[in-house]
Amino acid sequence: MALTYGKCLLRYRRREAGITQAQLSDRLARLGLEVSTVMISQFENDHRKMNPVVMRGICIVLGCHEANLYEWPR
Repeated sequence: MALTYGKCLLRYRRREAGITQAQLSDRLARLGLEVSTVMISQFENDHRKMNPVVMRGICIVLGCHEANLYEWPR
């Protein structure tokens, strides 16, 4: 079996943290990452995959690990 991205769990992690897409975008901007609310929505709806730098920034903001942002096949 090839390693692939599973379902994106960003929406769940963001809601657990109690922040909106706009707040996530603002906090990422403070880290120097320009990630729009449209892009966050695309991630959450599996229309776009996060690149490693954006994924790391999101983890810093949400206080989670990269492995917690997608369902990974076993």
